[in-house]
Parts: sequence; structure tokens; C-alpha cells
Amino acid sequence: MNEKRILGVIKRKAKYIGIVFGVLVLAIFVGRKTTIDVFSSLFAENERKLPIYCVDTEEKKVAISFDAAWGK
Repeated sequence: MNEKRILGVIKRKAKYIGIVFGVLVLAIFVGRKTTIDVFSSLFAENERKLPIYCVDTEEKKVAISFDAAWGK
């Protein structure tokens, strides 16, 4: 009787470990492209992104920003 209980606990723990491992593998594969895009844009030396200074629109809106593109 005691051996059956031990085997049941071991099977349950193995099941939980398998689920956690599966979720981690899924998260790695799902987030891989986004992570690569983020880090490749950080280290791209050729690409210089500038802020948007004006946009044509029919609505009357005002936007204020400070320190836009200083130092580059």
C-alpha cells in the first residue's frame, strides 16, 4: 500500500514538472521573434529613428514633447 502511494506522488510530481517544462518551452518559442526584433533594433548602428514632428489631421490637437532626438 505504501509503495502505491509513493508511486502516485512521483507520477503527480512528474506530471507537474512536465507541464511547467512545456509552458517554458512554449514561452520561449512564442517570445523568440519579439525578443530578436527588440535586441536587433537596439544594436542596429545604421538605422537612426527620428521623432515625428508633425502629422496632417483634420482634428485640432496639440502635442508637446521635450528632449526629442538630442545627442544623436
